[in-house]
Amino acid sequence: MADHSAAALPCGHTDAELLDVLTDSASPELAEHVRTCPHCQAELAELEAVWAPVQRAARIPVEPPHGLVERALMTVRGVRGGLGAAPVELTQDGGTLRIHPQAVVLLTRQLCAEILTRHPGTHLRGCVGDADEVQVDLAVRYLLPAALAEEVQQELAAALQDVLGAGAPAVWVRIADVEPPRTT
Repeated sequence: MADHSAAALPCGHTDAELLDVLTDSASPELAEHVRTCPHCQAELAELEAVWAPVQRAARIPVEPPHGLVERALMTVRGVRGGLGAAPVELTQDGGTLRIHPQAVVLLTRQLCAEILTRHPGTHLRGCVGDADEVQVDLAVRYLLPAALAEEVQQELAAALQDVLGAGAPAVWVRIADVEPPRTT
């Protein structure tokens, strides 16, 4: 098989241009030239053999991984959620501090990420809610203890209580995904 680099064929055209013919994106002039040029026809035959598996693979429908769409939507809702909810109000010296529900969700996400650094094999999959209640979804490596969600929930609730005091939302933590064990 020929070297499919950027070198021009004797007629002046390149393999890249011939790939345009294979993908039906070539100009009508190039398509007409290829029909009559022996150099392009020979190179195109070689390229077709290489390109055929790519075209077959492109025709195979690909399903997104299980839970990907739900996790993406959960993340979007977590960031956009609580648009109509009341803010958390914290009384402090000099007045009341109002914290938007989105900020509460983002704070929960940040605190959870910090907590999970102490729990290897555990990853944050999603965080949604508002100023009153936040749901956290975790992915855990197979064979981690079942009580892990409750442990993370307690740590997260305590961390939110430290930051927001009485304005801390209720926290629900669940294991939403189990990942296979790592092979060594």
